Amino acid sequence: MKQAIPTALAFIGKAKKIYIERLIGLFEAIAKFETATKYEILNERHEIIYYGFDMSSWAYSNTLVVVDLNEQKEIFRMERPFRLKNWCLPCCLQKLIIFYPNGCLIGVVEQKWSLIRTAFRIRSGDGDIVMRVRGPFFTCSCRGDIVFQIDTLQGQKTAEIRKQWPGGVPDDENAQAIFDAEVCGIVFEIPLSVHEKLLILGAAFLIAIFGEIY
Repeated sequence: MKQAIPTALAFIGKAKKIYIERLIGLFEAIAKFETATKYEILNERHEIIYYGFDMSSWAYSNTLVVVDLNEQKEIFRMERPFRLKNWCLPCCLQKLIIFYPNGCLIGVVEQKWSLIRTAFRIRSGDGDIVMRVRGPFFTCSCRGDIVFQIDTLQGQKTAEIRKQWPGGVPDDENAQAIFDAEVCGIVFEIPLSVHEKLLILGAAFLIAIFGEIY
């Protein structure tokens, strides 16, 4: 039996754009979470919808708990098992597991070994590959924003993940440029389910922010 989608995730189902900001420093704790690294998940008007708290253990894994802004309770979490960061070795390929607080699996994002370009697979909770992620041939920050394209197995573009480097925050009246913040943007190209969008959000954390791979 599949997990019912929490009402706090209604925003994800309607969202066409999502931004993730990572702020480094000590922050006031929300609810029971205290952390040195906090993430803000924002809508296209750059309003904070969710908070993410880094609950990582250096010896085992990186764990991120995502908390609803209004209810201040956990709605889902992401875990990246500890692996050395060396794309040349298949045993060091990165993986991110996304699940609900009760342990119900939403899906997995896994790095695909390639000498040509960065690539990832997105699997559903049933283990089926549902989307593929293609990165650029070069991921040097001096080349500006880094873009990853997400496609269905049939080749249809579903979303785009863009890692924005310092100075790349949109300059409009609603955007807040925050010192020492890293920004990642997601644009959904076609209608998707909440679970599919959560998997893409997980891919964004693994690729652009959480794993610090690129």
